[in-house]
Amino acid sequence: MLRKFVYNGFVLLFVACMSIAPLYAEDEKELEKRAELVSKLLVSCRAIIAEHQDLFNDPEKGDKGFTGDLYVSQLKKHFKDATGVEVSEDDANSADQTEKILGTLLVSSKTVIEESQQVLNKKGRGFKKIIPAIVGRRTGYKYNKALGAGYNLKQTSIQFRNPANHPDAFEIENLKEFEKNGYPKGKGKGTVVTNIDGSKTYRYMLPLYITSACLKCHGGPKGERDISKKIKEGYKEGEIRGAISLKFPYPPENLAKAE
Repeated sequence: MLRKFVYNGFVLLFVACMSIAPLYAEDEKELEKRAELVSKLLVSCRAIIAEHQDLFNDPEKGDKGFTGDLYVSQLKKHFKDATGVEVSEDDANSADQTEKILGTLLVSSKTVIEESQQVLNKKGRGFKKIIPAIVGRRTGYKYNKALGAGYNLKQTSIQFRNPANHPDAFEIENLKEFEKNGYPKGKGKGTVVTNIDGSKTYRYMLPLYITSACLKCHGGPKGERDISKKIKEGYKEGEIRGAISLKFPYPPENLAKAE
């Protein structure tokens, strides 16, 4: 009788595990899609900031007219053109997790520009430090704070300038892979990792490439100082500059509730 009971128990446990496994597999695919969209929204944030550097750093002009609303309107268009997905500030209150995260990032990015208005519109000052890396980092801080524990968004690079962008071991491994000849351009990578305390985290990275707008600060001649007084790395257009790095809680809320 006891043997039969134990056998039946193992069977039930096996069936339960087999039924949960597809849920986890399906959920990882959903997390990858979500992470890719979040990363690409930050790429759009950076792109809009890069496009307006001449305006931002014009010492002869006071009011630049670059408001948070203008920034967001251009950002939403850039993102939709790149992904086909529409995003709104109202999405930050959505019950849909993907919409909520994208909306939170959009609101965070707008807040950064709104907080920068005094510096941005200061006449007689050239370089304003409103560049893709700094705006992206400040946006990430606000996003992380808004979403709370388990969520993290950062920019990283092997040739980092700011210690806040220092890559960890996971990021270094993926950055080196992105640099390999033959790696598919623009392809991100996501996986579930086990932390020291036994908890799990979903991690995702999307490579960032040098564009023509990046060359003013990161191009050649290598070793010269750029407008921010940092040393130019000598990158060429199309080369890997770094990556967007994301962390999501795992299992996510929807899966945890399903269990």
